[in-house]
Amino acid sequence: MNLQEINIKNKFKGILLDLEGVLYEENRLIDGSIETINKLLAHGFNIKYLTNTTTISRRVVFEKLLQFQLPLIEPDIFSPAIAANIFLRKKNISRISLFTNQSLKEDFEDFEFDDVKPEAIILGDLYKEFTWEKLNYIFQIILDAKPLILALHKNRYCKRENKLSLDLGPFVTALEYATSNKSVLIGKPEKNFFNLAIEDMKLKNEEVLMVGDDIVADIGGAKNIFLKTIQVKTGKFQKKDETNLYLQPDYRINSISELSKLLGIELTEKNY
Repeated sequence: MNLQEINIKNKFKGILLDLEGVLYEENRLIDGSIETINKLLAHGFNIKYLTNTTTISRRVVFEKLLQFQLPLIEPDIFSPAIAANIFLRKKNISRISLFTNQSLKEDFEDFEFDDVKPEAIILGDLYKEFTWEKLNYIFQIILDAKPLILALHKNRYCKRENKLSLDLGPFVTALEYATSNKSVLIGKPEKNFFNLAIEDMKLKNEEVLMVGDDIVADIGGAKNIFLKTIQVKTGKFQKKDETNLYLQPDYRINSISELSKLLGIELTEKNY
């Protein structure tokens, strides 16, 4: 796919920017990340930094990004927990039962925690705490209180200690099957996640670009709500993505360092 400038004049005002694999990999900042973000900000772009993590709070994510000296503020970061907050407020739900990593509790501090008669149950990755006793406890709350079931994602598996391991999805499915209740999904690649992020930006879908490395979670999820998409060849990118018959980004670039060129953005010293 040739590098051609996108006509951004009077069109795109916001960018959904994936974090890991796009701006950094593990503890290494990808070359050009800070310079590119400075150019986008100088041009007036509204940027939301997307993460699908459900094991650490937004504050912890923000503190990690500060170590990279990225020019952002905490509200710029959008995670499944933050999306869940917006969704719950729209539903006028105030009492929740939280079954996630304890570090996420601070992301839900505006809600009342109630394990007896919650209006909603929030499910996140509990890792080894997903015991039979825990599942049965959640099962009984659902039967007794009939709350909304909100799953922060439904991934089937993930990589832990260099081995594939069960993720949140199988446990959500087990609870759905046992209770005959479907969960509401939040997190990439769900439409809810992208729509809520754009709503938080106060923009329209046609005004927003998605930049990510994951062909399914980032590109596929964004295309499900008809966003223009850009895939970077870093992070989760695989060579086979280029020949995927069913899913392709609108543009593909080698790394974040090429984004400003693709957007036709020029930065002079007076823009800093």
